[in-house]
Order: sequence, then C-alpha cells, then structure tokens
Amino acid sequence: MPQVSLRQSNDSPRYILRVMAVLKSFTPDASELGVAEISRKVGIPMTTTHRMLSTLTKGGLLERNSETGKYAIGPVLYAIGSLYLNTTDVVKAAEPVTKTLNELTGEAVNVGILDKGNMVYVLREETKGAFRFADHVGTVLPAYASAMGKALLSELTDAEIDSLYPEEKLRPLTKKTTSTKTELKIELEKTRKTGISINKEGSWDGVEGIGSVIRNAAGKAVAALSIAMPVFKMNQAKSEQLGILIKLGASLISYRLGYYAMDNDIHDVQQIRSWWEQNQSDLASRQLA
Repeated sequence: MPQVSLRQSNDSPRYILRVMAVLKSFTPDASELGVAEISRKVGIPMTTTHRMLSTLTKGGLLERNSETGKYAIGPVLYAIGSLYLNTTDVVKAAEPVTKTLNELTGEAVNVGILDKGNMVYVLREETKGAFRFADHVGTVLPAYASAMGKALLSELTDAEIDSLYPEEKLRPLTKKTTSTKTELKIELEKTRKTGISINKEGSWDGVEGIGSVIRNAAGKAVAALSIAMPVFKMNQAKSEQLGILIKLGASLISYRLGYYAMDNDIHDVQQIRSWWEQNQSDLASRQLA
C-alpha cells in the first residue's frame, strides 16, 4: 500500500495537509483503520493522530466503530462525495445544451442545484450582450429568489417548504423578491402546473429569469436550468417562447441523465435548434401579416 506523503508546498498550512493525509489514508482496500495504522501511514505521532480523529469524528467526516475502535469515512464526507458525483454528472450532461441555448438566444444560461434552501450555480454560459450581472459558477442565492430555485422548490411539499423556511417573512434581495412564504407557495403551485418558474427581478434589479427542473434516471429533480435576461428585452411573447425553450432544454438534459419521459421526444440539440428556427420563422411571419 503506498504511503501518504505530507511533502507539499510550503504555502499550504501544515494542519490542513495532515487532515488531507488522514482522509486519504482510507482506501477501498482499507476502509476501516485504527489509530496506530493511520499514525503509521500518515507519519504523525499517535497523540496527534488521536486528536485529529476525534475532531474529524465530531464533524461527521469520520465515524468510529464502537466495537472495534476503528475509524471509517463518515456520513458528511460521503454526502460531499455524492454531491460531487451528482454535480459532475449534471454538468457533463448539461454543457452541450447550455451552450446551444446560449448560442440561439444570446442570453445567460445557468444550471444550479438546491442545497439547504439555497441555489448553487454549477454551470453558466454568459450573455453575449453588453448588459451583464454578477452571477457566476459558485454563486449562492436563496432558492426563493431564483428561477432555478423556484423550479426545484416546486418539487417539495408545503411541509418541506415550512421546514426550509420556518419564518413567514423571507429575506429580500431586491424590492421585488418574493417576500413571504405564503406568496412563495402560490408561485410554486403555478410552477407545478406549468413546469416553468418565473423570477422577475427577485435576485437582481432589471433581470428576469425563467427556469425548469432537470431530472435524473429515477425521475428525481436534481438540478434546474434557467435563462436570464434584462427585463427591458422581455415581453409576453418572448416569455412564452423562452419558457418552451427552457423546458425543452431541461428535458434534453434529463434525457441525457437517463430519464425517459413518455411525452419527451427531444433527444439531441439539433431538435432544439430546429424548433427554435421554426419558431423564429413563425414569429417573423406573424409580425409581417
């Protein structure tokens, strides 16, 4: 079994390096380790090892078997790893779709995941226009202030919403942020019926977002897709057009994740391109009539 080295660059804090080394000492072939084994593999004193293991166990990163006294990977570290795998799968499946939607519309296209009542951006294609706002990969926003967040919250029950947001009042980000839980529940009911969420200047002044959920192979909503654009470019016809486009995009990403819905016949980005071109042609014809 290879030894875990602590020889890293001098600008890395020594304690963090030791923690990393301890965690890396667990492998598929050595999923449970005692204090002496870890001390030997990592090359740190027994007393220091014992202290670090105690701290990591309290934080849920490791867990101790009370019968054997050995340690194993804990639930928190497992959850973080699972989140990474899910996010990586979603990003890979979503990337060609977000690029296509961005190319067709010229607007910002985002993918995000729900984490304890917040929306975390994991993929973004920036707008091609001059009007830009501060969202980027890693941005965290309250889910009730995001089109993607509202799409994912619509998958929850009222009881689950109450658990996420115990207070009736919701912290506003702008003057138009959904401000109460009652108001949020009304919006979520509309989203459940249409499959499309709307966020008008709820996170940024002058920006409107339209979102829809992304499902995994089991049909569970694991992420959301959205288009965001300046409100001065939005009207009813545009909103309806982008609402259909975002549902098509989310359906294609879901299909790429293994979700096969009976009503989904979109299986590649070229079908989305064809729909968009036909839709643009129809709009032009109606304007000339």
